[in-house]
Amino acid sequence: MYRRRRARFAYFLILPSLIVITLLDLYPVIEGVFVSLQNQNMMRPNPEAYVGLRHYTRALFEDIVFWSSVGKTLIWTAGSVIGGYIVALCLALLLDRELQGRNFFRALFLLPWVIPDVCTALLWKWLYGDEFGVINFLLLQAGLIETPVQWLANPDMAMGSVIVVQIWKLYPVMFVVLLAALQNVPRELHEAATIDGATTRQAFWYITLPFIRSTSVIITLLASIWTFQSFDVVYLLTGGGPSGATRILPTLIYEKAFWGLEMGYATALGLLMLVCLLAISVAYLFVYRTQRGEA
Repeated sequence: MYRRRRARFAYFLILPSLIVITLLDLYPVIEGVFVSLQNQNMMRPNPEAYVGLRHYTRALFEDIVFWSSVGKTLIWTAGSVIGGYIVALCLALLLDRELQGRNFFRALFLLPWVIPDVCTALLWKWLYGDEFGVINFLLLQAGLIETPVQWLANPDMAMGSVIVVQIWKLYPVMFVVLLAALQNVPRELHEAATIDGATTRQAFWYITLPFIRSTSVIITLLASIWTFQSFDVVYLLTGGGPSGATRILPTLIYEKAFWGLEMGYATALGLLMLVCLLAISVAYLFVYRTQRGEA
């Protein structure tokens, strides 16, 4: 009885915050649905005219750029999250042992996460610079290239270049979470596996990975959501160019809303992006639970 009263009192205390957060989350979505059903084109008369599902049918069945942006967004998200996870896991495995200066390297690896996105974009623009960029300078000095590489101006190189920046920005938080998960793996299991003759790869595959699987699913899902809707890095580095090579959904929505002044269409694209995020999240968790049930 006493525990129930404490639980009710706790719910009562968090209820005001829960109501405020719910309103802040739901109201923009509901308002966005209404805007997406209106013309809301500032270049045409009667912007509040009701157009129904016209914006959605235009995006799904008429706008080739939309589907191209969806494909680029999936490539951008998958490349960034997979790359960030691999880098974070390698660093976490490296520091999951007694090393001199381990705390220093922990703090050092967190720096990319705390640097503002604007500073990150300016830093990497300088690194990617064709004439005075550090990367081209080092490659030229090493004799690996003969002429400077147009990292951000070449349509074939731009997407990979911005993915590298997002990996650099994304891995610190994944590193912290994975390192915490690795430190919870029982050392006795590794010792027993070593006594039984298991190799390092076998111990990692059959002991370490199963223990950090849940953490990996959660952090990669969160990283996928963050990256899928990320706007700052791509827009500040390339603006969606060159020739639309990095035009992901957030940059497309920005173009339609603030350059094309098509607020209704841009809102519809935003809601479609929300549906994509929900679908990816549900499918991701379904696959994880299915595999967990089979195991």
